[in-house]
Amino acid sequence: MPRFTESWFDGHIPGWEHLFFRELGWDPAAPRRIVEIGCFEGRATIWMLENLLRHPDSRIHCIDSFAGGAEHHTRQVERLHERFRANIEESGHAAKVEVLHGNSADGLLRLIARGDVAPAMIYVDGSHEAPDVLSDLVLSFRLAPPGGVILCDDYLWSREAEGSTDLLHCPKLAIDAFTNIYRRRIEFLGARLGGQVAFRKRAA
Repeated sequence: MPRFTESWFDGHIPGWEHLFFRELGWDPAAPRRIVEIGCFEGRATIWMLENLLRHPDSRIHCIDSFAGGAEHHTRQVERLHERFRANIEESGHAAKVEVLHGNSADGLLRLIARGDVAPAMIYVDGSHEAPDVLSDLVLSFRLAPPGGVILCDDYLWSREAEGSTDLLHCPKLAIDAFTNIYRRRIEFLGARLGGQVAFRKRAA
């Protein structure tokens, strides 16, 4: 059975269920692809495999450096890649998981260059530094097909508790910048997502 040291994702499950099953009418039995930027121990990964990707041909492409970010303590990232791999194996869904080990920009560019991945959803939950988040969103938009959903985590996360007031240390600045610049090419979704932001790519 998979083991997790953190339960950050659990609070998002009701909002995700409403978004995918009520708002989007997502059919988990249909073959789909998802890209996850930042998978940590695989808690969200496994939920998506079990609830959104039930078709045998469905796949999830996980991009992570497994080095953690500014929000992680040393103990949280110790042997993180091993923990993720073990959890995926224990879940019984390893055949549906592709891991792109490295930074998110490189991983997204690899998927774009391949040209064979048209994700129905991209989950942006990697680095929380604004420049990195902005890069992830721009590249995710390129990768997503028309109708593809991009879901951003930790919209209001900041390092204020650590004494930092630098706006570049939070995702909000990047998410706001991207959604303002691309506002005519996206449709906002997920009124019940709380601290997350979701939108759908419109047709050109």
